[in-house]
Amino acid sequence: MSNITEIDSFLTTINTIQTNFSRYGYLIIFILGNIGSLLNILVLTRPNYLRNSCSSYILASTLPNLLIINIVILFRILATFGFDLTSRSKPFCKFQWYISHSMTLLSRTYILLACIDRWAMTSTIVRRRAFARIKISMIMISLAGMIWSLVSVHVLIGQKIIEGQCVPGSKAYAIFFNVYNTVLVGIVTPALMTGFGLVTIRNVKQLQNRANHRAQIIHTIIINQENHPNAVNKKSYDYQLLFMVLVQIFVYIITTIPFVMYSVYAVVTVYWSKSSVRLAKENLAMSIAYVSVLANFCLTFYIYILTSATFRKDLKRLLLHNRFIDKLFGNCHNPQVGPRPITNGIT
Repeated sequence: MSNITEIDSFLTTINTIQTNFSRYGYLIIFILGNIGSLLNILVLTRPNYLRNSCSSYILASTLPNLLIINIVILFRILATFGFDLTSRSKPFCKFQWYISHSMTLLSRTYILLACIDRWAMTSTIVRRRAFARIKISMIMISLAGMIWSLVSVHVLIGQKIIEGQCVPGSKAYAIFFNVYNTVLVGIVTPALMTGFGLVTIRNVKQLQNRANHRAQIIHTIIINQENHPNAVNKKSYDYQLLFMVLVQIFVYIITTIPFVMYSVYAVVTVYWSKSSVRLAKENLAMSIAYVSVLANFCLTFYIYILTSATFRKDLKRLLLHNRFIDKLFGNCHNPQVGPRPITNGIT
Protein backbone atom coordinates (compact mmCIF):
# COMPACT_ATOMS: atom_id res chain seq x y z
CA MET A 1 0.00 0.00 0.00
CA SER A 2 2.83 2.38 0.90
CA ASN A 3 4.56 1.58 -2.41
CA ILE A 4 1.41 2.52 -4.36
CA THR A 5 1.16 5.76 -2.42
CA GLU A 6 4.79 6.58 -3.14
CA ILE A 7 4.34 5.86 -6.85
CA ASP A 8 1.20 8.03 -6.98
CA SER A 9 3.03 10.82 -5.19
CA PHE A 10 5.98 10.54 -7.57
CA LEU A 11 3.68 10.58 -10.61
CA THR A 12 1.87 13.64 -9.29
CA THR A 13 5.18 15.44 -8.76
CA ILE A 14 6.51 14.54 -12.22
CA ASN A 15 3.24 15.56 -13.92
CA THR A 16 3.19 18.87 -12.02
CA ILE A 17 6.78 19.62 -13.04
CA GLN A 18 6.01 18.71 -16.63
CA THR A 19 2.87 20.89 -16.75
CA ASN A 20 4.56 23.91 -15.15
CA PHE A 21 7.69 23.59 -17.29
CA SER A 22 5.58 23.47 -20.46
CA ARG A 23 3.21 26.24 -19.35
CA TYR A 24 5.81 28.81 -18.32
CA GLY A 25 8.31 27.77 -20.98
CA TYR A 26 5.76 28.27 -23.74
CA LEU A 27 4.50 31.53 -22.17
CA ILE A 28 8.02 32.96 -22.21
CA ILE A 29 8.51 31.86 -25.83
CA PHE A 30 5.11 33.33 -26.78
CA ILE A 31 5.82 36.75 -25.25
CA LEU A 32 9.49 37.09 -26.25
CA GLY A 33 8.82 35.57 -29.67
CA ASN A 34 6.08 38.02 -30.61
CA ILE A 35 8.06 41.03 -29.40
CA GLY A 36 11.23 39.88 -31.14
CA SER A 37 9.52 38.95 -34.42
CA LEU A 38 7.72 42.29 -34.69
CA LEU A 39 10.93 44.21 -33.97
CA ASN A 40 12.71 42.03 -36.53
CA ILE A 41 10.18 43.07 -39.14
CA LEU A 42 10.55 46.73 -38.09
CA VAL A 43 14.31 46.68 -38.64
CA LEU A 44 14.57 44.33 -41.63
CA THR A 45 12.06 46.31 -43.70
CA ARG A 46 14.44 49.29 -43.75
CA PRO A 47 15.72 50.06 -47.29
CA ASN A 48 19.33 49.02 -46.60
CA TYR A 49 18.15 45.53 -45.53
CA LEU A 50 15.51 45.12 -48.23
CA ARG A 51 18.20 45.50 -50.88
CA ASN A 52 20.24 42.67 -49.35
CA SER A 53 19.54 39.08 -50.41
CA CYS A 54 20.62 37.59 -47.07
CA SER A 55 18.38 39.85 -44.98
CA SER A 56 15.45 38.96 -47.27
CA TYR A 57 15.81 35.31 -46.18
CA ILE A 58 15.97 36.36 -42.53
CA LEU A 59 12.89 38.55 -42.97
CA ALA A 60 11.06 35.70 -44.73
CA SER A 61 11.82 33.36 -41.79
CA THR A 62 9.98 35.76 -39.47
CA LEU A 63 6.56 34.88 -40.98
CA PRO A 64 6.71 31.12 -40.25
CA ASN A 65 8.14 32.00 -36.82
CA LEU A 66 5.08 34.16 -36.09
CA LEU A 67 2.73 31.38 -37.22
CA ILE A 68 4.52 28.86 -34.99
CA ILE A 69 4.40 31.22 -32.01
CA ASN A 70 0.78 32.31 -32.41
CA ILE A 71 -0.75 28.98 -33.45
CA VAL A 72 1.38 26.05 -32.30
CA ILE A 73 2.68 27.53 -29.07
CA LEU A 74 -0.64 29.21 -28.24
CA PHE A 75 -2.44 25.84 -28.60
CA ARG A 76 0.12 24.24 -26.29
CA ILE A 77 -0.27 26.98 -23.69
CA LEU A 78 -4.04 26.46 -23.71
CA ALA A 79 -3.50 22.71 -23.30
CA THR A 80 -1.56 23.26 -20.05
CA PHE A 81 -4.65 25.03 -18.67
CA GLY A 82 -6.88 22.07 -19.58
CA PHE A 83 -8.24 23.55 -22.80
CA ASP A 84 -6.69 21.35 -25.48
CA LEU A 85 -8.34 22.14 -28.81
CA THR A 86 -6.24 19.56 -30.64
CA SER A 87 -7.65 16.69 -28.56
CA ARG A 88 -11.25 17.85 -28.98
CA SER A 89 -11.37 18.63 -32.68
CA LYS A 90 -9.93 16.50 -35.48
CA PRO A 91 -9.47 19.53 -37.84
CA PHE A 92 -7.61 21.43 -35.09
CA CYS A 93 -5.45 18.38 -34.44
CA LYS A 94 -4.40 18.10 -38.08
CA PHE A 95 -4.11 21.86 -38.62
CA GLN A 96 -1.88 22.44 -35.60
CA TRP A 97 0.51 19.63 -36.55
CA TYR A 98 0.57 20.70 -40.21
CA ILE A 99 1.47 24.29 -39.28
CA SER A 100 4.01 23.06 -36.73
CA HIS A 101 5.75 20.75 -39.19
CA SER A 102 5.63 22.84 -42.38
CA MET A 103 6.51 26.17 -40.75
CA THR A 104 9.42 24.81 -38.69
CA LEU A 105 10.90 23.25 -41.82
CA LEU A 106 10.30 26.44 -43.79
CA SER A 107 11.89 28.70 -41.16
CA ARG A 108 14.98 26.48 -40.99
CA THR A 109 15.18 26.36 -44.79
CA TYR A 110 15.24 30.16 -44.99
CA ILE A 111 18.12 30.30 -42.49
CA LEU A 112 19.93 27.60 -44.47
CA LEU A 113 19.41 29.65 -47.65
CA ALA A 114 20.77 32.71 -45.83
CA CYS A 115 23.85 30.66 -44.98
CA ILE A 116 24.22 29.54 -48.62
CA ASP A 117 23.78 33.17 -49.68
CA ARG A 118 26.71 34.25 -47.44
CA TRP A 119 28.80 31.42 -48.86
CA ALA A 120 28.07 32.63 -52.39
CA MET A 121 28.63 36.28 -51.41
CA THR A 122 32.14 35.54 -50.09
CA SER A 123 33.15 33.41 -53.06
CA THR A 124 35.76 34.65 -55.54
CA ILE A 125 33.91 32.87 -58.36
CA VAL A 126 31.69 35.30 -60.26
CA ARG A 127 29.02 32.74 -61.20
CA ARG A 128 28.71 31.64 -57.60
CA ARG A 129 28.34 35.22 -56.38
CA ALA A 130 25.41 35.61 -58.76
CA PHE A 131 23.33 33.53 -56.29
CA ALA A 132 23.61 36.34 -53.71
CA ARG A 133 21.14 38.62 -55.46
CA ILE A 134 17.77 39.89 -54.32
CA LYS A 135 16.02 38.52 -57.44
CA ILE A 136 17.33 35.03 -56.72
CA SER A 137 16.31 35.25 -53.05
CA MET A 138 12.72 36.14 -54.01
CA ILE A 139 12.54 33.06 -56.25
CA MET A 140 14.05 30.77 -53.61
CA ILE A 141 11.73 32.10 -50.88
CA SER A 142 8.64 31.35 -52.98
CA LEU A 143 9.95 27.97 -54.11
CA ALA A 144 10.75 26.83 -50.56
CA GLY A 145 7.29 27.88 -49.39
CA MET A 146 5.58 25.83 -52.11
CA ILE A 147 7.79 22.75 -51.60
CA TRP A 148 7.30 22.44 -47.83
CA SER A 149 3.58 23.20 -48.06
CA LEU A 150 3.20 20.19 -50.36
CA VAL A 151 5.70 17.85 -48.66
CA SER A 152 4.02 18.35 -45.26
CA VAL A 153 0.60 17.17 -46.49
CA HIS A 154 1.30 13.70 -45.07
CA VAL A 155 0.79 15.18 -41.57
CA LEU A 156 -2.84 16.00 -42.45
CA ILE A 157 -3.36 12.32 -43.24
CA GLY A 158 -1.28 10.69 -40.50
CA GLN A 159 -2.35 12.65 -37.39
CA LYS A 160 -5.47 11.42 -35.56
CA ILE A 161 -7.17 11.72 -32.19
CA ILE A 162 -6.66 8.50 -30.21
CA GLU A 163 -7.83 8.16 -26.59
CA GLY A 164 -8.24 11.91 -26.31
CA GLN A 165 -4.79 12.74 -27.68
CA CYS A 166 -3.67 14.17 -31.02
CA VAL A 167 -1.03 11.63 -32.03
CA PRO A 168 0.21 9.70 -35.08
CA GLY A 169 -2.58 7.38 -36.25
CA SER A 170 -0.44 4.23 -36.12
CA LYS A 171 2.87 3.02 -34.74
CA ALA A 172 4.14 2.58 -38.29
CA TYR A 173 3.43 6.24 -39.08
CA ALA A 174 4.92 7.29 -35.72
CA ILE A 175 8.16 5.49 -36.63
CA PHE A 176 8.18 7.01 -40.12
CA PHE A 177 7.50 10.52 -38.79
CA ASN A 178 10.15 10.35 -36.06
CA VAL A 179 12.82 8.92 -38.38
CA TYR A 180 11.97 11.36 -41.17
CA ASN A 181 11.89 14.31 -38.75
CA THR A 182 15.10 13.28 -37.01
CA VAL A 183 17.03 12.84 -40.26
CA LEU A 184 15.71 16.07 -41.75
CA VAL A 185 15.80 18.32 -38.67
CA GLY A 186 18.58 16.72 -36.67
CA ILE A 187 21.05 15.55 -39.31
CA VAL A 188 20.59 16.97 -42.82
CA THR A 189 19.79 20.59 -41.94
CA PRO A 190 22.49 21.04 -39.24
CA ALA A 191 25.04 19.27 -41.47
CA LEU A 192 24.30 21.59 -44.41
CA MET A 193 24.31 24.66 -42.17
CA THR A 194 27.62 23.65 -40.59
CA GLY A 195 29.18 22.78 -43.93
CA PHE A 196 28.25 26.04 -45.62
CA GLY A 197 29.17 27.98 -42.48
CA LEU A 198 32.68 26.48 -42.38
CA VAL A 199 33.22 27.04 -46.10
CA THR A 200 32.04 30.64 -45.73
CA ILE A 201 34.55 31.24 -42.93
CA ARG A 202 37.25 29.75 -45.16
CA ASN A 203 36.19 32.07 -48.00
CA VAL A 204 36.43 35.11 -45.74
CA LYS A 205 39.94 34.11 -44.64
CA GLN A 206 40.97 33.64 -48.27
CA LEU A 207 39.67 37.09 -49.13
CA GLN A 208 41.59 38.61 -46.26
CA ASN A 209 44.79 36.84 -47.30
CA ARG A 210 44.61 38.05 -50.88
CA ALA A 211 45.98 41.49 -50.08
CA ASN A 212 46.77 42.54 -53.63
CA HIS A 213 43.33 41.75 -55.05
CA ARG A 214 41.20 42.15 -51.95
CA ALA A 215 39.98 45.67 -52.63
CA GLN A 216 38.70 44.81 -56.07
CA ILE A 217 37.10 41.52 -54.98
CA ILE A 218 35.41 43.00 -51.91
CA HIS A 219 34.13 45.90 -53.98
CA THR A 220 32.60 43.44 -56.42
CA ILE A 221 31.04 41.48 -53.57
CA ILE A 222 29.73 44.58 -51.84
CA ILE A 223 27.86 45.96 -54.85
CA ASN A 224 26.29 42.50 -55.25
CA GLN A 225 26.23 43.09 -59.00
CA GLU A 226 23.71 45.89 -58.48
CA ASN A 227 24.41 49.61 -58.68
CA HIS A 228 22.71 51.73 -56.07
CA PRO A 229 23.66 54.83 -54.02
CA ASN A 230 24.30 52.93 -50.77
CA ALA A 231 26.66 50.33 -52.27
CA VAL A 232 29.69 51.81 -50.51
CA ASN A 233 28.10 51.23 -47.10
CA LYS A 234 26.97 47.65 -47.72
CA LYS A 235 30.15 45.95 -46.52
CA SER A 236 29.28 46.38 -42.86
CA TYR A 237 25.77 45.02 -43.42
CA ASP A 238 27.03 42.06 -45.46
CA TYR A 239 29.60 40.91 -42.96
CA GLN A 240 27.48 41.58 -39.89
CA LEU A 241 24.67 39.60 -41.52
CA LEU A 242 27.18 36.79 -42.05
CA PHE A 243 28.11 36.77 -38.35
CA MET A 244 24.43 36.92 -37.33
CA VAL A 245 23.61 33.89 -39.48
CA LEU A 246 26.59 31.88 -38.21
CA VAL A 247 25.63 32.49 -34.57
CA GLN A 248 22.01 31.58 -35.33
CA ILE A 249 23.16 28.29 -36.84
CA PHE A 250 25.13 27.49 -33.68
CA VAL A 251 22.09 28.27 -31.48
CA TYR A 252 19.85 26.17 -33.75
CA ILE A 253 22.12 23.14 -33.40
CA ILE A 254 22.29 23.47 -29.59
CA THR A 255 18.52 23.85 -29.15
CA THR A 256 17.80 20.94 -31.51
CA ILE A 257 19.96 18.36 -29.72
CA PRO A 258 17.38 17.47 -26.98
CA PHE A 259 14.66 17.04 -29.63
CA VAL A 260 16.84 14.73 -31.74
CA MET A 261 17.77 12.64 -28.69
CA TYR A 262 14.13 12.26 -27.69
CA SER A 263 13.06 11.38 -31.26
CA VAL A 264 15.71 8.64 -31.51
CA TYR A 265 14.62 7.27 -28.14
CA ALA A 266 10.95 7.32 -29.19
CA VAL A 267 11.73 5.29 -32.32
CA VAL A 268 13.85 2.72 -30.47
CA THR A 269 11.29 2.18 -27.69
CA VAL A 270 8.04 2.46 -29.67
CA TYR A 271 7.14 -1.23 -29.15
CA TRP A 272 8.34 -1.49 -25.55
CA SER A 273 5.97 -2.13 -22.69
CA LYS A 274 6.26 0.86 -20.32
CA SER A 275 5.16 1.51 -16.75
CA SER A 276 3.26 4.61 -15.68
CA VAL A 277 6.43 5.97 -14.05
CA ARG A 278 8.43 5.53 -17.23
CA LEU A 279 5.69 7.20 -19.30
CA ALA A 280 5.63 10.16 -16.90
CA LYS A 281 9.39 10.56 -17.23
CA GLU A 282 9.10 10.35 -21.02
CA ASN A 283 6.42 13.06 -21.04
CA LEU A 284 8.72 15.33 -19.04
CA ALA A 285 11.61 14.61 -21.43
CA MET A 286 9.31 15.31 -24.39
CA SER A 287 8.28 18.66 -22.89
CA ILE A 288 11.91 19.66 -22.40
CA ALA A 289 12.73 18.64 -25.98
CA TYR A 290 9.79 20.55 -27.51
CA VAL A 291 10.31 23.70 -25.43
CA SER A 292 13.99 23.63 -26.37
CA VAL A 293 13.44 23.27 -30.10
CA LEU A 294 10.58 25.79 -30.21
CA ALA A 295 12.64 28.33 -28.24
CA ASN A 296 14.79 28.63 -31.35
CA PHE A 297 11.95 30.49 -33.08
CA CYS A 298 11.82 33.26 -30.47
CA LEU A 299 15.58 33.79 -30.17
CA THR A 300 16.42 35.18 -33.62
CA PHE A 301 15.84 38.85 -32.77
CA TYR A 302 17.85 38.59 -29.55
CA ILE A 303 20.71 36.86 -31.38
CA TYR A 304 20.82 39.72 -33.88
CA ILE A 305 20.76 42.34 -31.12
CA LEU A 306 23.71 40.68 -29.39
CA THR A 307 25.79 40.03 -32.51
CA SER A 308 25.29 43.11 -34.71
CA ALA A 309 26.13 46.70 -33.76
CA THR A 310 24.48 47.89 -36.98
CA PHE A 311 21.26 46.05 -36.14
CA ARG A 312 21.23 47.62 -32.66
CA LYS A 313 21.88 51.06 -34.11
CA ASP A 314 19.08 50.72 -36.67
CA LEU A 315 16.64 49.50 -34.01
CA LYS A 316 17.55 52.36 -31.68
CA ARG A 317 17.11 54.87 -34.49
CA LEU A 318 13.69 53.47 -35.34
CA LEU A 319 12.49 53.43 -31.75
CA LEU A 320 13.79 56.88 -30.86
CA HIS A 321 12.92 58.70 -34.06
CA ASN A 322 9.48 57.51 -35.01
CA ARG A 323 6.76 59.96 -36.02
CA PHE A 324 4.89 59.81 -32.73
CA ILE A 325 7.94 60.80 -30.67
CA ASP A 326 8.93 63.45 -33.20
CA LYS A 327 5.50 65.02 -32.92
CA LEU A 328 5.42 64.74 -29.16
CA PHE A 329 8.94 66.08 -28.56
CA GLY A 330 9.56 67.81 -31.89
CA ASN A 331 10.78 71.06 -30.41
CA CYS A 332 13.29 69.26 -28.22
CA HIS A 333 14.83 67.38 -31.18
CA ASN A 334 14.92 70.36 -33.55
CA PRO A 335 17.90 72.63 -32.73
CA GLN A 336 16.55 75.35 -34.98
CA VAL A 337 13.45 75.80 -32.88
CA GLY A 338 14.14 77.82 -29.73
CA PRO A 339 12.08 78.08 -26.57
CA ARG A 340 8.75 79.81 -26.91
CA PRO A 341 8.94 83.44 -25.71
CA ILE A 342 7.05 84.51 -22.59
CA THR A 343 4.17 86.76 -23.60
CA ASN A 344 2.30 87.19 -20.32
CA GLY A 345 -0.72 85.62 -21.91
CA ILE A 346 -0.77 88.04 -24.87
CA THR A 347 -0.63 86.31 -28.26
